[in-house]
Amino acid sequence: MGNFISKNLSLGLTLYAVYWLYKKIDSTTKPLTETAGNALAEIQMWANGSHPIHRAWAGFFLDTDKLTHDYYLKDELWYEAIDKLHDGNKLLLDEIFDPNMQVKPKYHVLLDNEVSPKSIATVNRR
Repeated sequence: MGNFISKNLSLGLTLYAVYWLYKKIDSTTKPLTETAGNALAEIQMWANGSHPIHRAWAGFFLDTDKLTHDYYLKDELWYEAIDKLHDGNKLLLDEIFDPNMQVKPKYHVLLDNEVSPKSIATVNRR
């Protein structure tokens, strides 16, 4: 019985030490590897002639699938993509979402419709 405990205790301590070392190395090298990865992606985009997509007009479609049943944002990646699509979209997003990332009640009429400067002006006239 004592042999079983001593073998498993040493195995457990060894596994914990390996895990701790992995986490330490990962946290130390993550900023470096992330920066290098971003730089390589930029070089690849330049070499391929690619560029970020930007739309000529501000606006987007407010799909209810991106929100919870009580109108909170559930798809942060969608939010970031819409924000980067046009510089004016940030103003639109800030207008329709409150600080808790919930659609303001007066803008519920825009659900499953286009959000644009014109549609927001229409809602604000009511």
